[in-house]
Amino acid sequence: MDRQYIDDFAGLRREFEIGLTLAPTHASAVAAAKSIAAYLDDDPRVAVRLAGLGVSDSRILITLAVTLGTVDEIKVADARSRTAVAFLQRIVDDLSAYDPAFVTLPAPSSFEARAAALAMASGAHSVASTVERLVAIG
Repeated sequence: MDRQYIDDFAGLRREFEIGLTLAPTHASAVAAAKSIAAYLDDDPRVAVRLAGLGVSDSRILITLAVTLGTVDEIKVADARSRTAVAFLQRIVDDLSAYDPAFVTLPAPSSFEARAAALAMASGAHSVASTVERLVAIG
């Protein structure tokens, strides 16, 4: 078997994710998280996961991983990819007060990724409730 055959049929779907970090202040973090949750509820077709949570000085860092689709879907500008790009544009435009930035996704072993996974696994059912707990902690 050649490598191309193995890559194409390994049973895994290779998808491309873009990292988007929002950095609200501690005072506005819960409102920002509720706004993010509202956007996620508005368009359930976009695959988004909480990829990282962190604290930096007076900011709460909320990193989302937005899936654009498979490489083939992106190459042909599939509807799924276009919907994800439109979602990113809305978030960046409408939540500009929270300093949105495109970032690399945190490594799975990083503090931010582990904090997000722990927060979601510990019974938090939404980004808003997770951030609310983070703000309450510190």
